[in-house]
Amino acid sequence: MPTPQKEKQVEEIKERLGRSTIAVAIGYQGLTGSVVTGLRRHLREQGVEYKVVKNTLALRAARELGREKIVSVLKGPTAMAFGYGDEVAVARAISSYVSSTRIPLVIHGAMMGSTVLTAEQVGSLALLPPRDELVARLIGQMQAPMAGLVNALNGILKGFVVVLQRRVEQLEPKS
Repeated sequence: MPTPQKEKQVEEIKERLGRSTIAVAIGYQGLTGSVVTGLRRHLREQGVEYKVVKNTLALRAARELGREKIVSVLKGPTAMAFGYGDEVAVARAISSYVSSTRIPLVIHGAMMGSTVLTAEQVGSLALLPPRDELVARLIGQMQAPMAGLVNALNGILKGFVVVLQRRVEQLEPKS
């Protein structure tokens, strides 16, 4: 029979996991308290929640949400970084902290929606450009053919107008 405290923790994890767009599982074993505090502060500045969780409680919360696949990323002492907006921002925030501090942080994987990501996929996600830049690139790629068509049609019309203007000049009486 679970204690009320554990039930409360399961509900808290379940609520965060249900709201999050991505939850990254991080191994914190061997890190000092000051390093974890620095990581937590850095992630909070990026809009990411960092919470140390018990694997059994996290698994129970995930099962209640229908996300049993999370078991593959819960290895050893685990902390979860919960992101509620841009999925790439979470991976980038963790990656930037690791690269700036050179700490040996272990990423076990992530749960993005109902998809499980490996540590390598989380690393690749961190390398993606920001969402706004990707949208701008997509719009630019969509605009390029249309701009080319407009320029081609404009060139034809311009040529036609030049021919008409020359013909008008030929027909005008010379003084």
